Amino acid sequence: MNVSYIGHSGFAVELAGCTLLFDYYQGVFPPFALDKPLYVFASHAHQDHFNFAIFELGKAHPNVTYILSRDIKRKWSAAGFARHGVSKETYDALVFLGAHETKRFGPLCVETFASTDAGVAFLISACGETIFHAGDLNDWVWEGEPPEENQAMTARFQTEVGRLSGRRIDAAFLVLDPRQEADFAQGFDYFMRHTDTMRAYPMHFWNDFSVFARLRALPCSAPYRGRVAQETEYGSSAEGKCGA
Repeated sequence: MNVSYIGHSGFAVELAGCTLLFDYYQGVFPPFALDKPLYVFASHAHQDHFNFAIFELGKAHPNVTYILSRDIKRKWSAAGFARHGVSKETYDALVFLGAHETKRFGPLCVETFASTDAGVAFLISACGETIFHAGDLNDWVWEGEPPEENQAMTARFQTEVGRLSGRRIDAAFLVLDPRQEADFAQGFDYFMRHTDTMRAYPMHFWNDFSVFARLRALPCSAPYRGRVAQETEYGSSAEGKCGA
């Protein structure tokens, strides 16, 4: 498995028999192997997770499948896609998924989970590997919010994570958002302590690479600290911004 960080929540994952692209919204696409099918995922319609630029990939790559959250279709409709230059042929081939669906695409088995914000999270089994991309599935608790709202949020998040019980995850892409201040790692920590995750990649940290060091400094991260990707694995995006 070869993981490339593109930016924010955008990652490319190259497997033995296919390539996966998640939540691209800005940055430079890595080179994609033309002899492997390319599967492009978008977890929801927020502008930091979905960009119509992904449809340019189909002009150069001979085998692209787009798998999008159904809320993207609700927001844009066929007319909206057409206004952004997406052909009817491409639009008709798009796959839109809601929460708690399972669908097969060639070598992939794709399962979806309900987000605690918008859209879905993805669990993909392919080529002997299992990859989880959270999208905006996170324990979005905020200081100053009513306690009952934060408690309800936490319960929703933990319910979705519970659906992964007994599943080995080779790579998980998880929210670590500094805007949550003292609670920035609450969802990340719960996920790592309640799933069998081999490697975790922080995302959605708004280019604030200091969250990596802050996570390592938390005593609660000790049991899984060695399974969390380092800043150096994020390439040039992290240069001069690591804070470690």
